[in-house]
Amino acid sequence: MDVSAKALPPGTLVTVRRLDDNALGVAMFNPHSLVAARLLDRDAGRAIGRRFFARRLERALRLRDRLFGLPYYRLVHAEADGLPGLVVDRFAGVLVVQFNAAGIARFEPLVLEALDALLAPEAIVLRNDSPARALEGLMPESRVAKGTIGGPVVVRENGVEFLADPLAGQKTGWFFDQRDNRRFVAALARDARVLDLYCFNGAFSVQAACASAVAVLGIDRSEPALNLAAEAAALNRVGETCSFRRGEAFGEAARLAAAGERFDSVVADPPAFAKSRKVSLLHCAAIANSRACPPR
Repeated sequence: MDVSAKALPPGTLVTVRRLDDNALGVAMFNPHSLVAARLLDRDAGRAIGRRFFARRLERALRLRDRLFGLPYYRLVHAEADGLPGLVVDRFAGVLVVQFNAAGIARFEPLVLEALDALLAPEAIVLRNDSPARALEGLMPESRVAKGTIGGPVVVRENGVEFLADPLAGQKTGWFFDQRDNRRFVAALARDARVLDLYCFNGAFSVQAACASAVAVLGIDRSEPALNLAAEAAALNRVGETCSFRRGEAFGEAARLAAAGERFDSVVADPPAFAKSRKVSLLHCAAIANSRACPPR
């Protein structure tokens, strides 16, 4: 990277060229980021404005309309939808948006305008508090950009209703990427005792209970998340099947093992506490060796 490139303001639109000087496309450039250029379009002459964002969002919506029967999903998944650094989760009439790169953050007004025109949501929440923003030189912020949020919002998934907190919950308040895994775990839950480590707001737990598990224990260190989990269990009439406990997963797993507890199915969906592959493997080994969960 030469001196002139380093002097460009973060988020500047640039033409990316090959060594033979042929254009590869138009990108958002940040000289201070680990990912210096984020490609927006293979056409280097593409105008990046209101029409560009409207068309990308329309394309993303058409795909989700084909995949999902209800409006609860990740509408925009960054590069996968041709909008690097942008995340949009949809909770029916509520949108939760993250601008995680300096380039896309410069277009925040245009993106929000396009989302409003496309979906006319009741509320738009900005959860710009991702650690990724610090790597881009962006300050964290969380605010309601449109409408009002009076509390948790409803999520409908796999025939079950949950509650998510778009203002204070982890990330956007829900993890849509685990939808199929939760369905898979529920299919194994009939007549089973299920342990759900890092249960968050009860997505795995409650679906397992609704699938006829005989008992479900969810463990998490977040009291607000556990309250939402308990509310979801009651909402789906499985409050007697589910119990939720505040605690650290490793400590609670050790105590369960010492007490002779055994479970048929164990879910461990931890937050991103692993800062490297080595640390990740060590944590996985610790869970596997906790001996809290051998089959009965």
